[in-house]
Amino acid sequence: MQKWSVGVRPKEYETKTVEDVYNTVEEVDGKEYEDPDYFYDELGRVRRSERRMAKKVPMMATPPPIPPPMTPTHIAIHNPKNSTSKRWKIACVSATVTLLAVFILATILSFFFFVSSSNTFQKESYGLPRPSMESSLLSKRSDMEMTPNHLLTLLITKRKICILEAASGDEAKSRDAFSVDHIESARLIFHSNLSHAGVPVHPLQFQRFARSQGIDNDCHVIVYDRGQMIWSSYTVWIFKLFGHQKVSLLSGGYLGWKTHQARSGQYKTEQGDAPRKPRQGDFLASWNDSVIITYDDVLLNSEIDNFDVVDAQTKDEFLGTAQGALYGHIKGARNIPVDAVYDWAVGQWKDADHLKGLFNNNALSLRKPVIIYCSTSLRSAMVWWALTRSGYNGKIYFGGWPEWVVRAPDGLRVIGATTET
Repeated sequence: MQKWSVGVRPKEYETKTVEDVYNTVEEVDGKEYEDPDYFYDELGRVRRSERRMAKKVPMMATPPPIPPPMTPTHIAIHNPKNSTSKRWKIACVSATVTLLAVFILATILSFFFFVSSSNTFQKESYGLPRPSMESSLLSKRSDMEMTPNHLLTLLITKRKICILEAASGDEAKSRDAFSVDHIESARLIFHSNLSHAGVPVHPLQFQRFARSQGIDNDCHVIVYDRGQMIWSSYTVWIFKLFGHQKVSLLSGGYLGWKTHQARSGQYKTEQGDAPRKPRQGDFLASWNDSVIITYDDVLLNSEIDNFDVVDAQTKDEFLGTAQGALYGHIKGARNIPVDAVYDWAVGQWKDADHLKGLFNNNALSLRKPVIIYCSTSLRSAMVWWALTRSGYNGKIYFGGWPEWVVRAPDGLRVIGATTET
């Protein structure tokens, strides 16, 4: 055992730091012997206390080294304060003023444009139509009716048209007349191709027939007959019913075409039966409910009164005085026979002023759609054509008086002579 001298540190102890010295025995003051009085007397306790206090004073440790500079992991973007400079303020104000000036200029030009076009663009007030309907009906009339001059222009310029001659009720006689002479490139169609006992054929049946005649969706269909007009107008209605968009009635019919042919050889006709079988058309039939109405709708109208009702029968049939059947009319209907809209003596429709006065006298309003009926829908088609050409929205009740007299309640049908106005 190494002996220490009092107050003297061993050399190996001086070379070690406080952290490297490990001693579980409390230091004593270097006595070479055990002295009980040293450990237990008052002086010994004081000395030991002083040594403990001295040990609590920490030694000055070496300061840690300065950490190396940190390497940045991203690029810091300097975002200066977002403030609008005077230059940007001036640019924004200038752009605003420019846009405002352009808007004012466009408004002024639009105002002058609509004022100058007031003859064709006039606003309706409160949903009521304008007093004069001539300008708005110009395009509708041109679609409904075609003059011989217009048809000749389409033929010369080789436009895509389909000319159809509507046969009369006597199919054999119509076929013979067609073989003798008809408008060049025309095809003959019969009433049985369009209707069965006054009821339109099925849309798919009509589609098959139209395609067999080489009719496409985009061709312009022109229909004429040999002066009766009742057959051609019904054919036009059938084409409208099944969704064809471009259908016109030839003004004057076959006789009108022949009249023009006497003045010019350009209005050509040809003999023989129908030309060779045309290619298959692509017409796609659909149901246009804007031109047709059913019994249930007419019955409902007797309660809600959304439609005006027009009877296209003769006056005797309307009043119930005609012989041969049970005649009469739907309660509340106005009587406008075909003689009132078509002049049979000259083979022409009555002029626009006459038709306008006729419909006004029968209290028909342009704001209200019209139901037209007769006994077979043929005469209804003529009145429907005249109403549509004059700007009315007409629907044909194809069941007509024969269905109404059987199914309608007694209070809604007027049978026999009556004093009803």
